[in-house]
Amino acid sequence: MLVVASCASVVEDDFSNAAEGPAGDVDCSAEGLGADDEFDFVTAYFVVDGQLGETCFGSDNDTLVAAWDELAIITPQDQLADLALFAGFTSDSSSDEETLAFVNVVDDDGLDFQMSINLESYVADANEASLTIAHEFAHVFTSIESQIDRTVFDAEDCDTYYNGEGCFDEDSIMAQWVSVFWGDGLIEEIDPNEEPTNADGEDRCDRDASFLGPYAASNPEEDFAETFSAYVFQLDAKTDAQQAKLDWIDDQAGLAEFRERAMAAGVGPLVNNFEVCG
Repeated sequence: MLVVASCASVVEDDFSNAAEGPAGDVDCSAEGLGADDEFDFVTAYFVVDGQLGETCFGSDNDTLVAAWDELAIITPQDQLADLALFAGFTSDSSSDEETLAFVNVVDDDGLDFQMSINLESYVADANEASLTIAHEFAHVFTSIESQIDRTVFDAEDCDTYYNGEGCFDEDSIMAQWVSVFWGDGLIEEIDPNEEPTNADGEDRCDRDASFLGPYAASNPEEDFAETFSAYVFQLDAKTDAQQAKLDWIDDQAGLAEFRERAMAAGVGPLVNNFEVCG
C-alpha cells in the first residue's frame, strides 16, 4: 500500500485568489491548493468547526463528500476542526508511485491543515481508501502546534526528531514513537528533507518485520501513519513485531477512540494487504 503524504506548507504572502475561511484568508486557487504538473484539483471545501462547509474551489463533488463522511465516522469533531480545507484532485503522474492523498499546513504556525484526496484512487479501491483516510489524518494530529515546534529550522537544534518542518516536542506522539521503534541507528538513516518513497524503505523493510511494507519503513511518520490506519480498521498483524506497534497505539490516550468509532459504525475489520517485511 502506498500513501504519499506531505506536510509541506503552501502558504503565500499575497493571496490574489484568497477567500475568507475559518482560519482567515486561505488560498483556494488551484495554485494555492497545490496544483502542479501532477495534481489537478477538482474541488475544495472549507472545513468550519469540524464540519464540511461550502466549496471554495470547483463545484460539489459526491466522491469527496463520501470521503469526508468516512473521515467523520472515525474522527471526533473537535479534531476535525484542525482542518481548514478538504480538497479533491486527479493525478497525471508518470511515476510508478501514485499519490493517493496528502496533507499540508496552510498557515505559518501549523494551526490549520489541508487534506487532499485522489478522487480516482478513492473510488478504485474501497479498502485502500479507508486506510488512506486514517493514514492522512494521523499526519494531522501528529503535526499540530502542541506536537511540533516549527520555530526550529535545523536538525542540529533538535533533541528528538526533526522532520524538515520542525522539531517534535519531547512528549509528542512522534518523539515517543521514534524513541521506542526507531532506535539502533534507524533514525540516523533518514533524510528529513526528502519526500518518502517505497524505494527509501525497501532495505529497512527487508531487515525489520515490524513495518507494514516498505513505505512504512521510509520514515517514522509514515511508519506511524500506516500502523495507525491498520489499528483503526482492526487489521490482523502478520508478525509479532507488527502487533507490538498496534499494542503501543492502543495504549496511547485518545487514539483508541478512532478505532472504537469505526467499530461502532460497523466499519472493519479490513483485510491486511500490506507487504510483509522481515
